[in-house]
Amino acid sequence: MQRRLYVRIVAVLALTILTLMLPTPEGLSPEGKRAIAAFVFTSSIFTLQPVSLPFAGLIVFVSMVVLGVADADQAFQALSRPIVILILGSLFIAEALRKHGITRRFALGSIVASGGDVNRLLLGLMAIASLLSMFMENTATAAVLIPVAMTITNRIDDKEKASEVTLLLVLGIAYAASLGGMVTITGSASNAVASGFLAEIREWTFMDWVKYGLPSFAVIFPITWWLLPKLVKVSLSRIDIAIAQDEVKSIGPIRPVEWEIMGVLVLTIVLWIAGPYVEILFSLPKTVMSPSVVSMLAVTYLSMRDIIVWDDVKDVSWGMLFIIGAGLTLGEVMKLSGATEWLTDPIALLITHPPFIVSLLIIVFSSALLTNIINNATVAAVFTPMMIGLARQDPTLNILQLVIPLTLATTFGYALPSASGRMALISATGIVERGDMIRFGIILTIVSALALTALFYVITLFGWI
Repeated sequence: MQRRLYVRIVAVLALTILTLMLPTPEGLSPEGKRAIAAFVFTSSIFTLQPVSLPFAGLIVFVSMVVLGVADADQAFQALSRPIVILILGSLFIAEALRKHGITRRFALGSIVASGGDVNRLLLGLMAIASLLSMFMENTATAAVLIPVAMTITNRIDDKEKASEVTLLLVLGIAYAASLGGMVTITGSASNAVASGFLAEIREWTFMDWVKYGLPSFAVIFPITWWLLPKLVKVSLSRIDIAIAQDEVKSIGPIRPVEWEIMGVLVLTIVLWIAGPYVEILFSLPKTVMSPSVVSMLAVTYLSMRDIIVWDDVKDVSWGMLFIIGAGLTLGEVMKLSGATEWLTDPIALLITHPPFIVSLLIIVFSSALLTNIINNATVAAVFTPMMIGLARQDPTLNILQLVIPLTLATTFGYALPSASGRMALISATGIVERGDMIRFGIILTIVSALALTALFYVITLFGWI
């Protein structure tokens, strides 16, 4: 284990040093070359993971300073961005849902509602995973729901059939947790990174993202649910759900504190969407109803009511903030150093010259396949500024037609454990063999990418974007 760790560390450093030692290409400044070395370092440390992702995110900040592409203030400045505060608030609210058993109640309710039918059970768990992942960290959602699913499948006497159903449900939860993240800014690190860059050049609200994320989810979710049982063959059509029924009875009716938390969540979502209109209606100071402020107001209320306390939130996924911050910083230093502009020129040939449908295919498939190798926040951090640069160079291009499908395609990191925390989680359980993960993941990545391309081509034709 230690030897493998050292090999990964050496590989990360070797790739970075090799990039620095290569001759500086024509048109690229020395600072731009160092910024590309920072990209190589970030990509390799997130992919090889010699340390866990949160620590890797922190190391990325330090690497920017060591490589001379940012000073300490510039490197860590991204952690104070409003988008990072919004994600932090959503993590705290999600912890209130978890602490008071609301997420488990939802999962058990979907199991009971299925009546034991495996396909309906898969649909219910995927729907719950998707819904929660719109506002919770995706890996945390999967971590909550997978044990609930395994509690049911462990009751199946035939171990071979039990493993089939477990594989189906676990993959369904992992994929659905990713898909739910498409809908909102808070749903994915890549969404947060892309939104951060879009907010720098135009007014960009929570609802602006939902307008494109929700239709994408509505198209791809049912395709995934329909296709998954075709890939993962299950010989059982019904399973015993008595244990879930017993648990639902034991936890009793919804308690007042649960209603209160769900009320806070609903009001928070409403204000995330309608905040700008509330500011105008009541002549409030600008940004007082911005999503980041609203999320902190919600957290303040929950803490004042002792619904959550500091000991509860110490265990939230703080690492997600470091990953998002690292992505924002990387994108910023590449842009300021000229590396983004230098890389944009050859990419422009692929994007601006072919027909739009071909360009869209290139963007979506490149993003989806890269996300299976490189952390999704890194993909968004590097390529979002490039798409923005292309649209500025060519007035016929629409920034959103490039950035939104590129970012949403980072959802489809299904094939490797390094692709996302969800896939690493289910790989660590031993439920999914590496070969199955790659085979099922590649098929669903291709199908999902085709569906996303078709959707954005249609909404572009109708002028909806």
